[in-house]
Order: sequence, then C-alpha cells, then structure tokens
Amino acid sequence: MIEWNHRYGNLDFDRGAIVRAALRAYVEAIFGSGALKRVSFAACAYAGWTGDLERGAFRDDDGCGNYNVVAWTEAGIVGLAYELGWGPIEQLDLSPSAVTGGPDDVRGAVPGLPEALEPALVMATGMLGVGPEHGQRDAGVGFWLHGDRAGGTFFDDPTSPGAKGLAMWGLLRGGRLLPPIYLSTHPSNSAALAECDRKDAPIHALLDAVVDRRLKGPTEFTPAELEALRVPASDPTRHLGAQRLLQKVGITWPGSPEIPDLPRQRRRNPFFPNPPTTTVRPRRGVDQGTLVRAALRAYVENVLARLDPLDRHPFAASFVPRWTGDLEQGAFRNGDAGGGYEVIAWSDAGVVGLAYELGYGPIEHLELPIDAVKGGPDDVRVALPELPAELASTLEMATCLLDVGAHGEKLASVGFWLRGAEVGGSFHDTYIMKGAERLRAWHSLQGGRLRRWYQGSYVADLGRTKAAPIQALVDAVTTRALAGPTELSPDELATLLPTPPDPARLLEARRLLQQVGVTWPG
Repeated sequence: MIEWNHRYGNLDFDRGAIVRAALRAYVEAIFGSGALKRVSFAACAYAGWTGDLERGAFRDDDGCGNYNVVAWTEAGIVGLAYELGWGPIEQLDLSPSAVTGGPDDVRGAVPGLPEALEPALVMATGMLGVGPEHGQRDAGVGFWLHGDRAGGTFFDDPTSPGAKGLAMWGLLRGGRLLPPIYLSTHPSNSAALAECDRKDAPIHALLDAVVDRRLKGPTEFTPAELEALRVPASDPTRHLGAQRLLQKVGITWPGSPEIPDLPRQRRRNPFFPNPPTTTVRPRRGVDQGTLVRAALRAYVENVLARLDPLDRHPFAASFVPRWTGDLEQGAFRNGDAGGGYEVIAWSDAGVVGLAYELGYGPIEHLELPIDAVKGGPDDVRVALPELPAELASTLEMATCLLDVGAHGEKLASVGFWLRGAEVGGSFHDTYIMKGAERLRAWHSLQGGRLRRWYQGSYVADLGRTKAAPIQALVDAVTTRALAGPTELSPDELATLLPTPPDPARLLEARRLLQQVGVTWPG
C-alpha cells in the first residue's frame, strides 16, 4: 500500500483495492443508468472493461471528454487520466513529430516506470482516446504502483489537469470508487450526497456482496438480489445488453436467456448475389487509381484546411491523417477523436482496406482467440477472407498503421481487398459490421473526393460557397501531385493565406506536405 498526503486528502493506493473498486464501478455503472438505473450517483457515466482480475484495464469516462484509466498486472498498477484539452502535447511536452499513436505518447506521465509494468502501460494506452490534432494517445497525467514503490506526474504535480480523477482511486470508501462530486465541500452538496447514500445503501450493500463473490470466482445474482434490483422477469430479452456486459466480468443471473453468439462474420451473406471473390467490377466504379487519388486528396485537404487562418473549410473528410510510402506503394490512415479509424494501403498488386470502431477489435468482433494474438497481419486476416497471396505485403503496410489492443493484438474489425477486377473481404460479405460505414465512404467517392456519411446538405452548401476556394485549391494541387512533385503557386498561397499564418503551424504543414511531394516557393 502507498500512502500519500495530496491536495485532495490522505490517499491510500493498494493494487487489490483498486482492482476490486474497478470491478465494482463497472457493475455499478450498469445499474447507474438506463432502464436498470438503481443508484443516484454511479461512480462513472460510461465504463469500459478489458481483460480479467489478474491482468486487465478499466476506463472511467464522464461522457464530457474527460476520463481516467487504470490497468493492472501481477506487477502492479498504471493509471492515466485526461482532461479535455490537456493531452500529452499540451501537458507533457510531446512534440507532434514524435507522436507514435502508442504508449510512448504518454510515457512522460509515468517517469521511472519499472520494466515489469510495461504490459500494464500497453493495456492502459489501448483504452485511451486518440487526439484529433496529430493522432496522439491522450493522457496528461499518470501514476504507477509497483510493490512499495510509486511514481508519476500525479505525485509530482497534484494540480495537473486530470489529477482529480486519479485521486479518487486513493479515496475509496469501503472499496467503492466515488464520483468526483464527493470531493465537494459545499454544505448543500454534502447534505444531498448523504441523503443519496442513505437511500441507496441497500443497493450498494447488494452490489458489494455480488462483487465479493465474484472475486472468489464466477458468480450469479440470486433471485432475491434480482428482486431487490427490480430486474423485470417478464421480458428478459430486454436486458441482453446488460447481461453481455456483466458476463465480461464473470457475473450472470439465473434464468437469463442465453446470449446469442455473434455471427461468424467470415461467412458469406446468402442474400448477396455473388460471392465476394467472384470476378466483378468493384461497386460504384471504385478502382485502385480512384482510391489512391482520394487518399492523397484527403491528406492534402486536411493539411491545407487546418492551415487556413479564416477556417473556411471546417469539415474536411479526414480528421487525423497519417501517410506512409508513396503513390505506387503506400498507406493512408484516417482517425477520429473517438478512437476509430480506417487504413487504405496500396501496391502494384492492389488495395487493402481495414477499419476499426472503438471496442470492436479482432478478439471481440472476429473471434480471434487471445492466445492466438501475434501482433501482426494474422490478427486481422480473418477480415480479409481469401486474400490473394500477391496482397500479403500490402496487408503488412496496412497493419503497420493499426493501433495495438490490450492483448497486443492489431485492431481492425472489418476489411476489403481489391486486385484488378476482383474484390473480397468481410465488408462485401455483410454491411452491418462495425466500421463498415467508414469503408463504405471509400466506395461512394464523389468526383474523386472522400465524403463522410454525416456530411449533409449544410456541408454540401458550405462546399459550394465558403469552402469553395479551398476545395478548388486542393483539387488542383492533388491533380498535379499525382503527376509528380509539385509546389504551391504564389496565387494559390495568396488564396490559402490571406493573412499571415501561425509560424509553428506553417512549419508543420510544410513538413506534412513534403511527405507527398508538395512544397511551396522559398
């Protein structure tokens, strides 16, 4: 146990207590919202869980952009937290050029981290959000526990944004994680919270009993507990979502219907007229050249739109672009602030596309056994059934731009491949898979432009008016870049920069554009 006198009080950090509190907070969150809401103030608004009680991670999200994550192994605990606007670039002096999208982005929050806690750091990083600015993993403060040793910026700077969320893990009450509102000292708040505790005491005692049983092994709610929780027995299928969440941590209830298995997504939809590997033209006339042009254009569009001091084009198709390689053999990644992304990779042999939605990786979505994880292309190969051997190197490039999950797996939930006139992949097999919407945008290109599904009439009108000069500039630069290295003309610079831009942003834009062979005079 680590004791620390912090600005939020006397904190006691203990690995066993934190793991128990994480399990309890996860269960409490299920009964803290929605149809099963039974507690007034749940420990967190949105809870995430991965792994088990020996090696796992928990995310406490307030639904407003702030969150904290604790991950544990036999060696100890790693905790990371993020407060909106205070990520590693703003708070840990991470250079945008040093962003990796992995644990190194937030390593500055846990200085002196013992080597034995590296797996815990990897798991914690896997549950962090991805910043829209540069694709960085977002956390600004952290701590680690290893035996009787502790460290991290949380202990060095107790005023760091996000520290409050981590402090709650040292202020556990009876093994229960409390929401930060309990730090309030206002008399009216204290009185209201005391009344809520009195009213919710039977439910909290019930949850404590269930959690204590689960710590000894898999368990289930008793009929009396279900009655106390007022879980309706008339239509148990209404609560399959809660049942699935509870089964992740080894808790069930008697008489609950068996959760249907997720469909094996590798199977072909019998209502699809042609098998995915039938020699047909790709949908909507999409071919390799069109896809590569759209990737290049989306990358250039993002860089130029963000550089524009007048912000005339705020709805670029790409949020967090990354580019590797060139127009003959390369890859493009487009991520967002919610942890999802898609990757398009190409070579002389064809194209491979992969997409990921947060929480739906190959283990959850593609039936990859944890003991089969290799941290490479084989982790996501099931999303690309009957992938031609010629596209193996293309898959390698795409895999290099994928994030790494809690078990070291490469994260993707759906994919497609294209070789000449042949197409295949789980995207063509079924259209309801998580991440399919991202890949569908690449099969619905308009005028060679990537366009998001949510870009409705307002964005279209904006593209014809305020954003039209930027759109036309991007089209012209992309067309020239496809023919060879090019540079922005003086007239194009005058259009893009009617007023002087921020020097640091200008330097960053020049660096990014040079990756695709675009420069400007001088």
